[in-house]
Amino acid sequence: MNLRTVFTVIIYSIFALSVYSQSSVEKANDGSSKYNYLMLEAERQSSQGNYAVAFDLYNYCLKLNPQSGSARYSISTLLRFMRNDSLATKRVEEAVALYPDNYWYNDMLVKMYYNNGDVDKAQKTLENMATKFPKKTDVLMMLIDTYAQKQDYENLIRTLNKLEIKEGKSEQLSMEKFRIYVQMKDEKSAFKEMRDLANEYPNDLRYQVLIGDLYLDQGTEESKAKALAQYKAVEAKDSTNLTMMLSLSNYYQREGNDSLCMDYLLRLVTNPSLDRKVRLQLVGGIVYENLKPDGDSTKILNMFDKILSMPQEDAAMHELCATYMVNANLSIERIKPVLKKMLEVEPENERARNQLLSYAIEEEDTASIMSLCKPACDFGAKDPVYYFYLGVVYYQQNNYNSALETFQKGISHVGDKSSVELIVRLHSLSGDIYHLIGQPEKAYVEYDSCLIYRPDDAYVLNNYAYYLSLEKKNLEKAEVMSRRSNELDKDNPTNIDTYAWVLFQQKKYEEAKGSIDHAVELLGDTLNVSDATIIEHAGDIYYRCGDVEKALEFWNSARNLSTDKNVLKDEQIKALDRKIRRKKL
Repeated sequence: MNLRTVFTVIIYSIFALSVYSQSSVEKANDGSSKYNYLMLEAERQSSQGNYAVAFDLYNYCLKLNPQSGSARYSISTLLRFMRNDSLATKRVEEAVALYPDNYWYNDMLVKMYYNNGDVDKAQKTLENMATKFPKKTDVLMMLIDTYAQKQDYENLIRTLNKLEIKEGKSEQLSMEKFRIYVQMKDEKSAFKEMRDLANEYPNDLRYQVLIGDLYLDQGTEESKAKALAQYKAVEAKDSTNLTMMLSLSNYYQREGNDSLCMDYLLRLVTNPSLDRKVRLQLVGGIVYENLKPDGDSTKILNMFDKILSMPQEDAAMHELCATYMVNANLSIERIKPVLKKMLEVEPENERARNQLLSYAIEEEDTASIMSLCKPACDFGAKDPVYYFYLGVVYYQQNNYNSALETFQKGISHVGDKSSVELIVRLHSLSGDIYHLIGQPEKAYVEYDSCLIYRPDDAYVLNNYAYYLSLEKKNLEKAEVMSRRSNELDKDNPTNIDTYAWVLFQQKKYEEAKGSIDHAVELLGDTLNVSDATIIEHAGDIYYRCGDVEKALEFWNSARNLSTDKNVLKDEQIKALDRKIRRKKL
């Protein structure tokens, strides 16, 4: 047995001992001392967890005193924990048969019937107990639950009336009786119960409203007029009464007056006294209804303005507002402040953060991308997307160390649900940075990781091949990768240039010339700073092919383009100047 079971058995044992000690009529006529001693010993053994010994002792006591209810009660308790419910129930039935006036035996029997799912027997036992133990209100409460479960409304009302006589009239009992009368469609009794409550509690206007609801449910023109009069009387006394506003909105909805229905609903949901969960539920319904083509967005937005001006425990209402705005096709500029407020209330709200991030990416708003991703990364967000975009911003700012650190953190958060595209980009950009900071071997490790996820990634294949060509390492491997990148991404000047440069490093100058010509042709007549490297490569290739004049033309063109040190570094520009001055490599 587990610890919980042990404690339960001990409690039942102590309880059984109490029952036994109070039941002097159950003591044996002869051998009573022995019986009493063994019963006490059985209780002691049970309390110490020696259940098998206790079980044998109880059964021996039962032989000494076949009329013992206490022994049967205790045996039943142990049988229950042995999962022998049928025999346990039988022993308690025997105890009740022997001692029908013992409340505790009857109470145990009811519980066992319930446990066995035998509601009818439980009900019959409870009805007998209600007669035998009229002062026990808990018996009536159990009967009420039983009748409610069986939807036996007549007996339920009868028992509630008995309980009311014993405990006095109460709001709780009256409301329960009212609810049952409504279910029984006994309008007369329901009206009486509610009028009695309204008279007893004249300052509680809920009951006045409920009387109006009863009139409204009757459905006749006369009763609807009475309902409206009832509601209006409450409104005159308290125009902020929540139940009145809800009932009036229901009334106007039934009457087909959507405008007034909405007016009362808006008054209701913008009332600070309304429960937060109820408000959220009602606003959800209003939003759903107003997403129709003829919905009035002005009213809905005014409603949200009023509600969101109140203190908010969480971002649920902001989220509902943002959802409405998106579905109503409102402008992004209208939606952004709501999403930002969501993040202010709930910084961990990824839905708001992701939506704002998507807007910032679309608008190429670097500052917003930074402000959205950095806090997420700082508090250890698990989504690698935030690390990727933050790293990209650092990369664009030439802050390579921060970019690399951020990308690596993003890689550590990669999971089964992460997209392959994201994983590849995290590794490939890490590889690019390792190359930039002079750690090529680590760059190649990152590129190899990329190619595990996507063997045919043209970007990675091109960069991998190009960096190998710069080091003049594994040139055959570089040639294969470069050729594949060009197959995957046709007519890309950068990829074609890489292939030409790999061939150049292998001293395949004529083949390299054919490729570089194609690259230059694709660039066209209008060149920009990013084309400087390709043009310089063209000069080098032409020089090796013996055309010095054309080589000088390309070198001079590259020099004119190399104003951006992000394209050609100082040492590269100096080398280019040297080639032009000396007219040779």
